[in-house]
Amino acid sequence: MMTKLLNKFQFIFQQFHLSIRRRITVGYAFLYSCVSLMIIVLVPFFYLFISTPSRVEQQHNWMNSMLHIYDTQEITLERMEEEFEVIAQRSEVAFRIQDGEEVLVETGVFKEQKKPYKMSQRIKTVFGEGKMYKRLSNQFIRQGEEGDRYEVYVLYPLYFYYGELFGLLFIVVFFQILGGVFICVIGEVHVKKILNPIYHMTKVAEEVSMSNLTLRIDVEATKYELKDLALTLNEMLDRLDRDYSKQKSFVSDVSHELRTPISIINGYASMLERWGKKDSEILDESVDAIVSEGKNMQHLVENLLTLVRSDNHTLQFNYTRFNLSDLLNDTVREFKMLNSKEQQIFCQVPDVLYVTLDEGKMRQALRIFVDNAVKYTPEQGMINIKATLIGNELHLHIKDNGMGIDKDALPYLFERFYRSDVSRTRQTGGYGLGLSIAKAIVLGHKGKIHVKSALGTGSEFICVFPMDHQVD
Repeated sequence: MMTKLLNKFQFIFQQFHLSIRRRITVGYAFLYSCVSLMIIVLVPFFYLFISTPSRVEQQHNWMNSMLHIYDTQEITLERMEEEFEVIAQRSEVAFRIQDGEEVLVETGVFKEQKKPYKMSQRIKTVFGEGKMYKRLSNQFIRQGEEGDRYEVYVLYPLYFYYGELFGLLFIVVFFQILGGVFICVIGEVHVKKILNPIYHMTKVAEEVSMSNLTLRIDVEATKYELKDLALTLNEMLDRLDRDYSKQKSFVSDVSHELRTPISIINGYASMLERWGKKDSEILDESVDAIVSEGKNMQHLVENLLTLVRSDNHTLQFNYTRFNLSDLLNDTVREFKMLNSKEQQIFCQVPDVLYVTLDEGKMRQALRIFVDNAVKYTPEQGMINIKATLIGNELHLHIKDNGMGIDKDALPYLFERFYRSDVSRTRQTGGYGLGLSIAKAIVLGHKGKIHVKSALGTGSEFICVFPMDHQVD
């Protein structure tokens, strides 16, 4: 019944479309009203059982004086019973006096009522007969016998309480209404104060835009869970700011990298339009330049697509079982053939090292790492490639004794278009996407990558691949 009532109230409550502040205030006011209603009902009920009307107390005092006279043997039991009967008929208060299990005196309706003293009987008497049946707490102590008391029970009409109950009910209702007013007024102010940080968060969220990502929520003005929410939102705004800055930088870098080949293509196309049709030498030079720059642009776009697929988690990996030793030896052989710096490239790998990885992407990543080492290692330098299986992991090391990387540049080493050597040009240093692609390939294999480097001592790239992949 109560659940249905609460559901109905909630349905009606939702139709008003109140704000969160008003919803909290009204919700607590409703809860307070339910508790107040229970108090208004239960307080008078319990008051009936814990209090005794003044009229009954007067008769009880008179009864105690009669018991004292009887206890001093100045009156007989029959005489005392006659007196009690007269008082019972006049005052409508019936008494039963017991000495242990023995009933000494019974007056009024107690003569017909021989029921035991139980709470269930008391409640039944209250609601069924409109009378209160109770055992008095201040019992008469018998003279000469320490601790021995007479047990006194009384039965009287409920209307004896009417005046007292009306006053009690008035006081309870008055203070409940006063409390409800305080709940609505003070609660409204307090809830507004509590929710004020949320209003501030909403205002900040409305003002935040791509051109204004520097706004932050005042954490000091919030408390408890809202403080955690403010910190979380500020961290989110920090990430958005960083990501947006990276995006702008990325777009700017892509535009910069594409501007040069596009300018070259446009320049040669204009030269062809003016003189190339008649001059075969200019024609050949222009065609070669356009084809070369077209390939560069195609290579750049393919690299960018690889990174975009990695960001979107759509980069496909074709796991196969192959001999990694053959792949490493073939890669070293390729670079030795093309190497003009007379560098020494060593490959320390067992004759047979079968792994389950994407062979094509592993070849691409390995070429990036070795090419990077070749570019940064001086003539007659040394590059060492090592691969070992440790437990269920493949450890791949590419180490050189080149110029090394400054420790301040290490955190940015795998960022797109980043070049640790600012003096490098596009012709000698590529686009700055190689290490970003290599990292995407390693992470795509659920691997890890570490870099050890210091200026003047060379660099070492360590890739760790788990060997728990299943071949489809």
